[in-house]
Amino acid sequence: MASSSRFLSRLATFLLLFLGSLSTWADQGRELFEDRCASCHSIGGGDGSGPDLQGATTRRPAEWLLRIILEPDKLSADKDPVQGKLVTQFGYEMPSQDLAQAEAQAILAYLGSATGAGAGAKAGSDSEAMETMASPELIAAGRAFFTGSRALSKGGAPCLSCHAFAALGSAGGHVSVADLGQSYQRMGDRGMKGALATLSFPTMKGIFADRPLSEEEISALLAIFKDSVADKDSVAGISPSLVFPLAGGGVFALLLLVLAIIKRRIS
Repeated sequence: MASSSRFLSRLATFLLLFLGSLSTWADQGRELFEDRCASCHSIGGGDGSGPDLQGATTRRPAEWLLRIILEPDKLSADKDPVQGKLVTQFGYEMPSQDLAQAEAQAILAYLGSATGAGAGAKAGSDSEAMETMASPELIAAGRAFFTGSRALSKGGAPCLSCHAFAALGSAGGHVSVADLGQSYQRMGDRGMKGALATLSFPTMKGIFADRPLSEEEISALLAIFKDSVADKDSVAGISPSLVFPLAGGGVFALLLLVLAIIKRRIS
């Protein structure tokens, strides 16, 4: 009996230590997730510039999840069909985060332990808070930052040096084929803000490693992207609210012209 009691006591101690280590591991994963992943991904808050990761550990094998975290480029090179669908859906391959295997496993432990309720609610409230008001002043600042007529505060290269933006009539520097107006339409306010905050894409990582964009710069750039989407709802650059008044004015002018011609012929 005494040996049995000692065994049970040791087993209970081992289980407590094991559960405690899992909790610590999940906490480390949460910190890593918030630092490296949350700008593009939510847990229950919907897709951003990357997919919503709620339930990811039940939908995909752990080995596959580790690969997409640690070596997304190799997964693409192997023509993985799931990776291919994600690249098609979101428009780009997930950038490598230069994580160690233990760090990636900690993130998976956090994803497996997260219920998604709190994370989803946070993502939703962040999304509302991120909604950018495209004021004329902010749009003007965004154009200046994009083209480089106003320097970025940390000395990073202007967007125009790499990216096209059809709304500004810019073909870009041809380093990237991505038109940022189209990227914004796909990602939305929250997703694009996350992308601008991290700039963790392969080409940009080296350029902006020590030159992150400020909140003001991000907001200004978001404003021009948002404004470009609003412009698509216009007719030849005319606001939808002006289409019918202008059309009515055109019809009225045409009637006056017809009446003038008829009057001249009668007289």
